[in-house]
Amino acid sequence: MNNENIPFNVRHLIPLVEKWGIEDDGYRDELVFNSNNDELTELVNSIGDNEANALNDWFCDPELVKKLSDEYIKFSVFFMAFEYAKSILESRTT
Repeated sequence: MNNENIPFNVRHLIPLVEKWGIEDDGYRDELVFNSNNDELTELVNSIGDNEANALNDWFCDPELVKKLSDEYIKFSVFFMAFEYAKSILESRTT
C-alpha cells in the first residue's frame, strides 16, 4: 500500500487492513465469522471516533471516489469487516 494515498491519521491501521481488507464479500465474512472474540474485539476497538471521522471524510470525498485507489478500496472493505465484526460480537454476547 502506498502511504501517500492514505490519510495520515489512519495509517496505523494498515496492518489490520491487510488482514481484514478482503475485497471478496464471502471470504471476508467467513474470516470475520470464524474469528475468535479476541480477534474481533481488536478489530472493533481499532476504530475510535478519530479514525471514524477520518475514514468518513476520506470515503465521502468526491474526488477520491472518482479515483478509487487500491488503498481506498482496501480501507472501504476493511470498514465492512469492522461493521460485521461489531454485529458478530454483539450476537455472541447476548
